[in-house]
Formats: sequence, C-alpha cells, structure tokens
Amino acid sequence: MIPILIMMATNDRTELLMLLQQFQTDYYTKGNALKVHILLQQFVSKINFDNYLLLMEFEKRHQQLKQIELISDLDNYAELFAENLLKLILLLKNCKTEEL
Repeated sequence: MIPILIMMATNDRTELLMLLQQFQTDYYTKGNALKVHILLQQFVSKINFDNYLLLMEFEKRHQQLKQIELISDLDNYAELFAENLLKLILLLKNCKTEEL
C-alpha cells in the first residue's frame, strides 16, 4: 500500500508530482483514487491554468477520482484510475502554480 503523505512538507509542484507518480505503481489497490483526490484537494486553490479548457479538464478528472472508487470491477477501476491519474499529472506539469 502506498502511504499517503498529506503533510504540508510538499512545498512545490515537483514534490506534488513525485507523490502522484508514486500512485502509478499500483492502480489496482482500491482507495488510491480517493487518496489522490484528497491529496489534490489540498492544493487545488494554488493551481492556476492559463487556459480555461485545461482548468475544466483538470476539474473533471479530479472529480472523477471520487466516482472511480465506486467501481466494483477491479480491472475497470484500474483502467479508469490510470487514465485519470496520468491526465492529471500531465495537466499539472503544464500549469502555473503558486508556492505549493
């Protein structure tokens, strides 16, 4: 199980991305999608996108993480979690952030 580090020691985008990338090692553990959702929720106010469409895509993917937790089929869960996590990581790599 991947430990969720929700300490405010995560003080920049690079560290946040590294935490998110740790979840890429295990898409099949139920609960990880919700952990990522909670982790991102702590930083969402500090994430800024130049483009409104990118912001909307980020918000959609972020909210979908909660819905993914309701999926009972483990393969479907893993597929959707992997897709959303990858998209979120890519979006965050291209965003502007305040001091996280």
